Parts: sequence; structure tokens; C-alpha cells
Amino acid sequence: MNRKHLVTKSCTAALSLLMLASTSVVCIPNNINQPVFAATSKRSQEPAGQYQINESFPIDEKDDNPRFDTWSLLDNINRKFYGFKGQGSVWVYSNNPKKFSLYINGRNIKLTKVGRNKWVKLDISKYTKNGNNALQISPQKGISASDKIDVKLPYPVLIDNTKKYRDNDTFKAMDKLIKAEIKNGYPSAQIVVIHNGQIIKRSAYGRVNAYTQDGKQIKSAPKVTNTTLYDLASNTKMWATNMAIQKLVSEKKLNIDAKVNTIFPTFKDKASDKIKGKTDLTIRDILMHQAGFPADPQYHNNNYDPNNSNERKKDANPVYTQDRNNILEKIIATPLQYKPGTKTIYSDVDYMLLGLIIEKITGEREDQYVENHIYKPLGLTHLMYKPLEKGIAKNNIAATELNGNSRDGQISFNNIRRYTLQGQVHDEKAYYTMHGVSGHAGLFGDASDLAVLAQMVINRGGYGNHQVFDEDTLDEFIKPKSTNPSYGLGWRRQASNAYGWAFSGLSDASTVGHTGWTGTLTVVDPHDNTAVILLTNERNTPILKPETTATANDFAGGHYLLSKYGDIASLAFAAVNDDKQSANDAKLISLVTQRYNEIQKNKDDQTNADKADLCGIYDAVVSRKHNKAIKKFLSSSTGKKITAYVKANRSAVNNVRNRN
Repeated sequence: MNRKHLVTKSCTAALSLLMLASTSVVCIPNNINQPVFAATSKRSQEPAGQYQINESFPIDEKDDNPRFDTWSLLDNINRKFYGFKGQGSVWVYSNNPKKFSLYINGRNIKLTKVGRNKWVKLDISKYTKNGNNALQISPQKGISASDKIDVKLPYPVLIDNTKKYRDNDTFKAMDKLIKAEIKNGYPSAQIVVIHNGQIIKRSAYGRVNAYTQDGKQIKSAPKVTNTTLYDLASNTKMWATNMAIQKLVSEKKLNIDAKVNTIFPTFKDKASDKIKGKTDLTIRDILMHQAGFPADPQYHNNNYDPNNSNERKKDANPVYTQDRNNILEKIIATPLQYKPGTKTIYSDVDYMLLGLIIEKITGEREDQYVENHIYKPLGLTHLMYKPLEKGIAKNNIAATELNGNSRDGQISFNNIRRYTLQGQVHDEKAYYTMHGVSGHAGLFGDASDLAVLAQMVINRGGYGNHQVFDEDTLDEFIKPKSTNPSYGLGWRRQASNAYGWAFSGLSDASTVGHTGWTGTLTVVDPHDNTAVILLTNERNTPILKPETTATANDFAGGHYLLSKYGDIASLAFAAVNDDKQSANDAKLISLVTQRYNEIQKNKDDQTNADKADLCGIYDAVVSRKHNKAIKKFLSSSTGKKITAYVKANRSAVNNVRNRN
């Protein structure tokens, strides 16, 4: 699918829900020079969907908030909505429009040309601002009891403004850095940055599969595009499971303070359990990662010994299963590591259980529920579980591990895959035990579709004419946990820079998001209306040699700057800030100097992959050598020392598999 203009896809999907076939509508590209009356309906058919504002005026002051005995005389004519400068529209319908005045942020939009008993779409883009906006509906003199006006105001949708940022120097530096990293051995990346309701950066780099199974670089694999799907790993937790849970909570179909055994009656402690707490466990406990479960019981692995995780012992795992129908029983049988509520330990088990709760409540498998009730209504066609079964070709999916789940032959268990994974979820529990669909992993997607969901969070729960959850629910889920503010309900939080290593130290403390083990990052800063989606496939690289069981997860990709997330996220926030050339040159000089110093000081940073990474950062610096500060640095003693080291270690790029 051509993603040149994301709003086209979103508007098409929204309008198909919004209007009937006989209604004439223009999808407004939010140009402030457009006339106020952008489109009118030929018939009085009501626009479908859910809206930020959907009310009939006038409202009796005592009926405006029936939950309370007190009332405000002005509150019944004012409503808040979220919007962005130069964007926005509102639908109105009235049996007598001349009897009402409509104001956006205190500026009057005349209704004199609005016909009676017709739905009319008005362009309000001249009057909107970034953040909270005000709608006012005031009755005019002589209004009768029968005079009414209905108002429907959609949520903001993303518009493509990448052309405006094409010459942004920080984005240019980011492009140089990512391309240089890939040239020096990193597999691929995809990025989207949004700010104030606009897509300001969307790019793809590298190839869908970077190495052969024996660790040789592939030069001829198809290139990654903006629609290439990535295995999102634990980002599944937020953009599938949390989306579903928040929707169910908003719809009053799920109470997060309910005990799990009100949904699964067998979810209780056994007399033999050394640590008890399952009987009283609540859904909130699970969302907070304080449920007592171990991080990874490896349900899929028959040879995993929970008493000695570094050893492999034939059929030692008491909770082993590769049957999805048995997983609830195995979760109940999993011994707790600590009393629920006393610690915060991130665990995949928590979200496996939440996925099962979604399925029990909805009667649908999780993939069916999120795809049919969240993604498709939003017009998102590049977010899905099990993409190969849904018609997506392998070459449109970024590959992950080169030799299945074997870590180049170090790991073995029943039915283990030993081929390069491309289109099948990498996570072992999700693939073998959950058959590809789980609450903790299994979702595939591209950065553009994830950006729509990120914008929905910024919008406080909706996008276009579709609401997934309400603002109160969102507030409950993203607020900080009292004992560990880097957690919300499922969400990871920036807090006081607790997650800055991934989210960037430039993001606000209210920033939420998640990371994924395959190399994915989502960052949503609601304070600054900014989101960064960085998708990579760092596991599509060789395991470093020589290896032992203790270093089985030491992928070469994990030694590159791109896999650290925070540096790219920081560049994205700096681009929003419009940092100038001198500041960006200083960033690159700092990066290459610090990386060189790390390699000199730390033995663990002296692998060929680290050296290849340094070569990539150095190449990004050299690409700007005509800039005064870069030229001065390269001619300095430090610059010459780094240049000599890079020249001496260029061969590392072709041999990232080895440690030396």
C-alpha cells in the first residue's frame, strides 16, 4: 500500500463509516485557507461513529451534570476538545440554525448559510490551536423551546507534513547515522515521528534479511519500505492487549479491581503452594506487574529447569506445554516468586493471562478482537497477528533470528525451529505454546499504523470518528504506580528519567510507551504532542562467538547504537526542537568520542560488532566533514586517534560474528 499520505487511508476508512453513499463529503486536508463551509450533506443523514463532542444544545443547566447537585450557568454552553493548529472540523445539524452562535476558542463561526435539518461539515482549522480548545454554543434572542442544534466534533487525524521537515538538520544527521550503522552491519530500521498531529518524519532503511544462517551478510535481499511489517515483541503488550483492556474497561465490560477467579473460577491457591496469593489476585495486580509470577517460566521449553535456569535438563520443566488449551492450567500451576503486591517484577506471564481474560470476556481470540474492533475501524491494515496466514508475503516482513530459536545451536527443546524466522513470531512462548497469538507477544506492524495508535493516545482515546476508550480510562492506565513511577497499568513511564535510556532524556515525565526484545520502541509524549516509533530487527544478526549457554542471547545487533533506542529517540526530540547544525555536529562528535572511549575501557565493548558500530558512527561524522566543527574535530589529536583506530578495524564489519 502506498503510504505517501497516511491521512488518505485514515480518512477513507473513517468516511466509509461516517457517511452513507448518497452523501457528498470532502476529506479536508486541514488547509487554513479553505472556506469555512468545506462540505454539506445533500440529505439529513446523521454521521456515524464516536466523537469527542456529541451533544444536543441547548442543555438545561441542571441537566448538564446530573451526577452532582451543583451546576454552572456557563458550563452548559462550553465544551473542551483536543485539537491542533490548522486542523479540524465540526458537524452541525439544526432545525433553526439562525437561533445559535458557534464559537471556537472565542471566535465566531457564522451559521447563517447552514440550511435547516441538514448535517453540515464546517472547517474550523483557522481557529484551532495545539492542545485543549474550546467550543461554545450560545442561543440567540427569541429562541423557542423546540429549537435545537446537534454538534459532533471528531478526534484529530494525522496529516503528512514530512516535506516541511525535509531540510531539518537533525533528521539529516539521523539519516546519516542510521544508514551508516546499516552499512556497517546492522540489519534494518523503520521510523515515524509525529508532532502536533502531523507526521514529520517517515523513513525506512536496510533490507528485510541481512545475514545468511552462517552469518554472512546478504546484499541482495529486498529493501525495507515504510509498509514492511516488524515483529513488535513486547510492544504487543501495549498496542494489542492494553488497547483491548482499556476498551473493555471504558465500555464497563471489565473491572480491573475484580479478582481473576471471578473470570476463571479455578484460579486459586493450592494447599501445597509455598507462596500464596492467587486466590486474591486482581487484574490491577497483573497490569502493574506485581502479581508474583516469575519473569519467564519458559512454558514452551520441556528442558528448562526452573531451579537452575543456566542448565538444561531433559523434561525438567513442570509447567511445560505446547498446547494453547492447557496454558491457563499451567499458569495456575506456576509457583509464585513473591507475595503479590510486595514487588514489581516485569513478567510475560502477566500479559499471557491478560490475553486469556480478553478472550474469556469477548468470546473471541485476541487477534480477532483487536483486529476487528480496534484496528480495522481505524483503517489500520498493517497491524496483525500471524501475517503469513493473512496474505502478507515474507519479503514484506523483516526477519528475526537466523537459526530459529536455537541461538546458533546452543538451545534445544521439542519442535524447535532452526530456520530463519520471517513472518512467524520470534517469541518462543507466543509461537510454541500460544500458537502465534498471545497477550505478551505476537503482533506484527509497521511504524505508520503504530503512529495512528500513538496519536490516539495523545488524542486521549480516539481518532477520527472512532473512540477506543475514554479519557478517564486513559488517565487511570498511564498514571504512575505509587511504589514505582516508571510503571503505569502496563505502560512503561519516563517518570524522573527512569526510562530515559529508551525514551530519551528530552521526553516529558508523563511520557509512556514500551520496548520489544526484537528491537522495537514506541514513545508517546502527551505533554508535547510527540511520538517516536522506531522499529528494528536487531536479532537478525549472528550470535557472537565463542559462546556459552550464559551468553546465548549475545546477538551482534545488540552492540549497535540503534539497539540502545535512546540516542535515536533523543535525535527525534531534538528535531522537533529544530536543533541547528552546530548542535547536531556536537552530538555526533560526542557520540563517536564516547563510543571510542567505551571500547578502549571495557572488555565487553571490544567485540567486532562494537568496532563495526564505531565505524558506522564515525562514517556519519565524516559525512559532515565540511562543517567547521567536524573538520576541527577530525584534525584534533582525539579525532586522529579515532580515525586511525577505525581504519585498523574496518575488517570487523565483515566479521561481526566473532568477538575479536
